[in-house]
Amino acid sequence: MKTKIVAFHILFLLVSAMTAPVLSGCDDEDAESVEPRLVVEGWINSGGYPEVLLTMSAVPDGEEGETASNIVRWGVVKLSDGEREVVMTGRMESGIFPPFRYYNFEMKGVPGRSYTLTAEYRGQTVNSSVTMPSPTRITAIDSRPVEDAGGMRAVTLRFIAPEDSPAYYHVSVREAGVDSRFYPSMLGAVEVASPGEIIEVPVYRGRRSFDDKDFSPHFAVGSTVDVRLERVSESVFRFWRAYDNASLVSGSVFVGSPGSLPGNVAGGYGVWSAQGVDTRSITLE
Repeated sequence: MKTKIVAFHILFLLVSAMTAPVLSGCDDEDAESVEPRLVVEGWINSGGYPEVLLTMSAVPDGEEGETASNIVRWGVVKLSDGEREVVMTGRMESGIFPPFRYYNFEMKGVPGRSYTLTAEYRGQTVNSSVTMPSPTRITAIDSRPVEDAGGMRAVTLRFIAPEDSPAYYHVSVREAGVDSRFYPSMLGAVEVASPGEIIEVPVYRGRRSFDDKDFSPHFAVGSTVDVRLERVSESVFRFWRAYDNASLVSGSVFVGSPGSLPGNVAGGYGVWSAQGVDTRSITLE
């Protein structure tokens, strides 16, 4: 019998829909000896400030486990842009999971700079370094009625592949008045290879719970939808592509995944992203 070791990687999702756990198989007799490791979920947007969530990996016991003990509240998180280093401050914050966020308002994201994140907790140190690409402008956002689904609209964004392609993207979405944050759009990992090519990407609602049997990927008439096109590094793109594959194949990223999702954090699990961002809004009529 196999036991899965799950690192609670919860980027942009609430407690009922924890994103992209890192899964790997081991024998039951080995599971108890596996040391918990730091899990990083972090990002800095162009023109924005860094945000980081920290948890410890956990071994589920077959029942719905208590995750509060996995939240890291006393970690030391530092960020360097190659010229200076800042220490991020932690604080409780409702509406997210884990409900504790590390932040800093002294360092703003600038395309072309490399951002190195270091996190320390209970003798463990993890780090990750990513260069922020230039953002790509969204040229249009369109919607159309969904057949046999009255009152629902399908949303599509378009952009032009940059001259320095290949380029890698991830799409996030937020429904105004409903979401307090951006969620990963389903199938939102996009790779483009040819400069100047017009790229069209469907935009779907993010899943807040993988157990929601009434989930619709489309948006209701009257909704205002904020769409964010995030240009990311290849390593971050690989994470999101694996996340899409795992959630499609298994229906849940907690089960059925054949191995660890490919993070970019040395010494631990998770993903750190420095991303060039363009955001547009559309009201669906």
